[in-house]
Amino acid sequence: MEEHRLLPMKQGYDKDLFDELYRDTELLRRKLSWQIDSRKFGVDYNEIYSWFNVKFIFVFNKYIDKKDPNQLKG
Repeated sequence: MEEHRLLPMKQGYDKDLFDELYRDTELLRRKLSWQIDSRKFGVDYNEIYSWFNVKFIFVFNKYIDKKDPNQLKG
């Protein structure tokens, strides 16, 4: 849905930090996806989950230079 907003990852981004934050927030993204009534939007669970993944990547890439890792995780 918002994939058009994604940009290539910034040069020299911390891959280990990305992997750690992605792993740490996986359960939250899954929980949030289950709480949304997918029938209301005419999509399935996996589509909603992918929206949260896209949003995670977008926010990480945008704020990696501006926020410390704890704020970025929040």
